[in-house]
Amino acid sequence: MIQIDIDADLNMEDDERNFARLPAEKSRIEVGAVAVAERPGFWSWVQIDKIDDTIVFFRQISARESAAHGELAIRATA
Repeated sequence: MIQIDIDADLNMEDDERNFARLPAEKSRIEVGAVAVAERPGFWSWVQIDKIDDTIVFFRQISARESAAHGELAIRATA
C-alpha cells in the first residue's frame, strides 16, 4: 500500500520543479528525502529539493531512483 505524503497537483511547476503546500504531518518531509505526492488517480515518487515556510518544492523521480532510498510502501494490515 502506498502512503501519500504530499497532496499535490503534479502539473504545478516552477522552473521544472513541482510545488505544494507543506503537509501538517511532516514526518518524512525534509530536504533530500523521497516521498509520494498525489492527487486522486495519479501519484509519483518525488525527491524534496527545498522547503520554504509552508511550500515544499520537489522533483518527480523514477521508481528505480526511489528504490535506492529504501522501502517506501507500507504493508497493509488485515
